[in-house]
Amino acid sequence: MSAKYNLGIADYAIILTSFIVSSLIGVGFRFSGDRQKTTSEYLLGGRNSHMLPVVLSTTVTTMSGIAILGNPAELYKYGVTCLIFELGTGIGMVFASYFIIPVYFRCGVSSIYEYLEMRFGKYTRYTVSAMFLIEMILYMSIVLLAPVLALSAVTDISMGTAIVLCGSVCTFYCFLGGLKAVMWADVFQSILMFICVIVIISVGIFEFGGVGEIIRRADTTKRLDIDFAFDLTTRYTFWNCLMEGLQIGIGYYGTNQIQVQRVLSMSGPKRAQKAILWSVFPVVGIYMMISSIGIVLYAIFYLCDPMQDKEAGISSYDQLVPYFIITRLGSVPGVMGLCIAGVFSGSLSTMSSGLNSMSTVAVVDFIKPKFGTKITDKTLVVVAKGLALLFGIAVILLTFVISGANSIAQLTAVFMVAIEGPVIAIFLTGIFTRKVSDKNAVLGLIISVVVIYWLSFGSMISDYTTPIYPLDTSGCSWTNSSNFSNFTMQTSQDTN
Repeated sequence: MSAKYNLGIADYAIILTSFIVSSLIGVGFRFSGDRQKTTSEYLLGGRNSHMLPVVLSTTVTTMSGIAILGNPAELYKYGVTCLIFELGTGIGMVFASYFIIPVYFRCGVSSIYEYLEMRFGKYTRYTVSAMFLIEMILYMSIVLLAPVLALSAVTDISMGTAIVLCGSVCTFYCFLGGLKAVMWADVFQSILMFICVIVIISVGIFEFGGVGEIIRRADTTKRLDIDFAFDLTTRYTFWNCLMEGLQIGIGYYGTNQIQVQRVLSMSGPKRAQKAILWSVFPVVGIYMMISSIGIVLYAIFYLCDPMQDKEAGISSYDQLVPYFIITRLGSVPGVMGLCIAGVFSGSLSTMSSGLNSMSTVAVVDFIKPKFGTKITDKTLVVVAKGLALLFGIAVILLTFVISGANSIAQLTAVFMVAIEGPVIAIFLTGIFTRKVSDKNAVLGLIISVVVIYWLSFGSMISDYTTPIYPLDTSGCSWTNSSNFSNFTMQTSQDTN
């Protein structure tokens, strides 16, 4: 873009402070307690983690910059039906806490994929573990890219500098402090994220003097209506959102190493169950708050949709949140920096958790079985730290690749979707049946991934676009963003 907003000293100070504090947390845990000298301490926090960091870390780990930027855009375009996702997610979390988590504790595993070998065999374990590592490297790259795009779009910092800075800070504190550093950094980052979300919603409500006008404006275009149709071809209905949310709840909190590793760091299954159950309300609540930003933004841009306003210059609805931050909060010292730090914190939390879990899976599922007693626990800690560092570098490099190629980013997202469902099915099959063999499980997994990838890829390349709710441009004569007439963000999201 030819004209970029210049952040003030206070803004830069807040963003820099958020990076420094996260790094210092890693340094602190490197030189405290057992000093990360055992795999139990480094990978699982010594299995004596406290309830508060586990609950907050569980809450914010999946709340990446993608959610902060993307969820409001979905509500802005399609209305409140997509909030049913959160209802389904909550139900799925309760299910996972009672029926899946206790199984891991009974088996005494560090990686959830150890259970798959106990139940099916080594082929299933290695296949799913390898899929997880590939999926997470791809996902972490997208997670890192989202806030980098937001920052480089509104400041004169280059995209390359932002990618390296954000990725390096995250890798640094994960490398030094292990799981405890990741969880306590999540606690700090959750505060920044909550403040960011609350500030955006509060500013929007204050602009109208209350929620009444916001609700009225949303209701005039039926954005507050919930679609109960049994139509799988509709993007959002009550039923498909409920089912998708249920899958997310079971998948993320029951069959994904990132989330499960947090509760495995607790002393027993009862405390682990309690941690997930206590996480239900903050998870559902914060996601509903994030998504509701979309209704607030619709009320603000009620008569002038920024996507159709040439003066706004944005190229995707996923850019609405940063555009709002610029036009409404840019004049208040420090507030814009706080919001940007909140967006960054979402992705730092998710990426650091991913690096820690990838290191765990690589060590427990591949290296330890390969070398057995030939490798000491002390050596495994060194290997785990080295892998965390290598995975971090790989994520940074891949982020550069997908940042310049829209199709690669889309294919990456499709690949991730193709893996999640079949992996959930494998775990549920193992827990609730006894007759499926190792080879049959692997065969079913591969066929499912191929079929889902084929369907998802077909959807991606089709010309069909999902209709969105009405948007107005009759009031686009205002000039609130006149200083940003050349404002363009280079995100690779869809413009539906």
